[in-house]
Amino acid sequence: MTDERILPITDDVSWIGVLDPGLITFDIVMETKYGTTYNSYFINAEKKAVIETTKEKFWPTYLSKLKHVTDPSEIQYIIVDHTEPDHSGNIRNLLAVAPDATVVGSGNAIKFLRDQTGHDFKSLVVKSGDTLDLGNKTLHFINAPNLHWPDSIYTWLEEDRLLFTCDSFGCHFCHEAMYDDAVGDFDDAFTYYFDAILRPFSKYMLQAIEKIKPLDIRCICPGHGPILRSNWQKYVDLSAKYASRAIAMPNEKRILIAYVSAYENTTLLAHKIAEGLSQSCDFLIDICDIESMHFSKLEDKIAHCSGMILGSPTLNQNILPQIYQFFAAVNPIRDKGKLAAAFGSYGWSGEASRMIETNFSLLKLRVFDQNVMVKFKPHEPDFERCISFGKAFADRMIEMYQLSCNL
Repeated sequence: MTDERILPITDDVSWIGVLDPGLITFDIVMETKYGTTYNSYFINAEKKAVIETTKEKFWPTYLSKLKHVTDPSEIQYIIVDHTEPDHSGNIRNLLAVAPDATVVGSGNAIKFLRDQTGHDFKSLVVKSGDTLDLGNKTLHFINAPNLHWPDSIYTWLEEDRLLFTCDSFGCHFCHEAMYDDAVGDFDDAFTYYFDAILRPFSKYMLQAIEKIKPLDIRCICPGHGPILRSNWQKYVDLSAKYASRAIAMPNEKRILIAYVSAYENTTLLAHKIAEGLSQSCDFLIDICDIESMHFSKLEDKIAHCSGMILGSPTLNQNILPQIYQFFAAVNPIRDKGKLAAAFGSYGWSGEASRMIETNFSLLKLRVFDQNVMVKFKPHEPDFERCISFGKAFADRMIEMYQLSCNL
């Protein structure tokens, strides 16, 4: 797959990004089975500007593309909609060949970039309503915080009717054709990207979509994946749909019981707790052994539950690796305030419940004031305790659900 082409978007705007078809995972945990792209755009105005850069390791390719569209030293503005290194990785290198350029971004973006580059540079802080005159073209800036960092903004190129949105409306999908009407079906990649990256920030997504509704958009230029020149409305609508659904999640009547079990003792407890829950509430009970569960599936279960009960044996005064993976799948922004509890069996020590509850607290979950820990194999009194525990957890869930519905 070649990565030497420069693609026109309008007469004066070009895509100068790079392809990364071999990428397997992004941010360590996100699967990228289609690879990804790092989209950068050049505006050939009287005052030349670049929007976003690329991941640093692609500097030779990126520099070559820059030299094909302009003399880099003539670049006057570098617009940074978001400073995550896959977008800003070559800011430092670009400033070395464009020493007179001014870096434009939100206040947070400029602060983050100074930390990333290790030195100061000419900068311009912008916010919603601010404009930048490029001579024969005008940039408008739109605050889009927490999509998905607090530094995020959108950039609107008025004359060309182009909206640059960085992570919003993008996806990890690599195809050399680049245009949404030429790359084939990428909807599954778009949905997965939203779920993995943007869903925790759905409230902010809906706010951003409201801000761009008045714009007469010709094309949306995201930071990853296809350039949306034909079907941008479809992907804005999908984002609105997914975000609205995600915001409703806290009111979903679903309790997740997740566990691992060495000798089936914790399994027995899990099913008895589920019995107690079902006797006291009409919530859907999602009970699952997570020993071999894929991270993305686990994360999806956590995202869709309104309360969780996590079970583990105690092994050498510790919990199991799969339990630590569970914690990694909890998103404190998305899952904050969900009710959570611990259970499990143990032999000669029983630290698991305390360790689980401590991690729940650190992840900003609401820790239930009861747990169930059983020494070795559970018996009838233990089962009765599990059922009572399940009923008590259900009662608390009902209270929380009713309160959320009345807000």
